[in-house]
Amino acid sequence: MDEAGRPTGPLWGRGRLSTTDEALALEMGVAERHAILCGGMEHAGLDQERRALVASPVDMSWQWPQAHPLVITFSLPAGNYATSVLNEILRTTGPDRHTENEPAAVE
Repeated sequence: MDEAGRPTGPLWGRGRLSTTDEALALEMGVAERHAILCGGMEHAGLDQERRALVASPVDMSWQWPQAHPLVITFSLPAGNYATSVLNEILRTTGPDRHTENEPAAVE
């Protein structure tokens, strides 16, 4: 857990995992299944780090001022990626939309 009480996960690199017991066994098991990738990150000189597994956006708001653009604003702590948050909140269940001048998507 980080200082905010969120679960963390490793960003693989050189050094030792700081976890113990069951968490260490889980993380080592995942690393073993991806040994080539982990070895490549170590060889590239990356150092072992940890990041929160849960993003906690704050001050989130949205507005739809016109027919097409949606404006979403929020803040994230360092080490979090806005694209990950947007991927989670912008999932759609409707059909793909296109304009008259754009061809429809072909599957």
